[in-house]
Amino acid sequence: MRWSVLLVCASLAAGSGCDKLRKKQEASSQTGSGSGSAAPPASGHSVTKLKEDAGVVALGSGVSGPQNSGPHVGSGSGSGSAHVIGGDGSPAHRNDDGRVHGPGGPVFMGRGVECDAAHDHCLRDGVWFSVANIVAGRLFRALPVFEFEKQWFTWRGEPTETPGKVYKTQIAGSGSVAAGTAVIWFSSETSEKKFADSEYDAMTSSRWEAGVVESQTSPTMVMVKGYGAVSLDTVRLITESRAP
Repeated sequence: MRWSVLLVCASLAAGSGCDKLRKKQEASSQTGSGSGSAAPPASGHSVTKLKEDAGVVALGSGVSGPQNSGPHVGSGSGSGSAHVIGGDGSPAHRNDDGRVHGPGGPVFMGRGVECDAAHDHCLRDGVWFSVANIVAGRLFRALPVFEFEKQWFTWRGEPTETPGKVYKTQIAGSGSVAAGTAVIWFSSETSEKKFADSEYDAMTSSRWEAGVVESQTSPTMVMVKGYGAVSLDTVRLITESRAP
């Protein structure tokens, strides 16, 4: 009787062990290569695809970051302007937000152009200079302005007083300038560059001066009474004057 009981227990223990072993083998057969959730991740470089219309290419081995399409430089009120100097041909106007723009639209602020005589000093056709007075031996600031709705504005779009007259000008060129001629010029009596390097700087600068020529000392230089030597390629001659 005792031996029968021992044999039955041994048989049950062996069955239980076999059953546990079978379950362990079935569980292990469900893991390994394949597409199941328990499969290990595939080896190699991963590639993340981003939207191409955002200027970004796929990121992976040998590729990094967004494509560089170059800097976008805007005008005084926006970006992507195609006009570096000269404006877009539009008349002076007021935007819906109340901001006033001179002839040619917003002034371009991007740098890179040298505002020399070859570029008409980066001034537009609608630029006038407001000067309190022009007297030999004295200097007066010349402020670039434009007219809109019977009022005068700076090229920053701000209304301004015009205590004297306003003057239209043109570059002096390479001709001779007679003594006693009233002129406006871009002063170089600073540590900055000889010329402005953007349309915005040229039309808002405080470096414009007005005075009277004393003599012309060389084909490229004049003497302004009360000031001194002035390079002729910075000089503008007055073509029209108005009482504002």
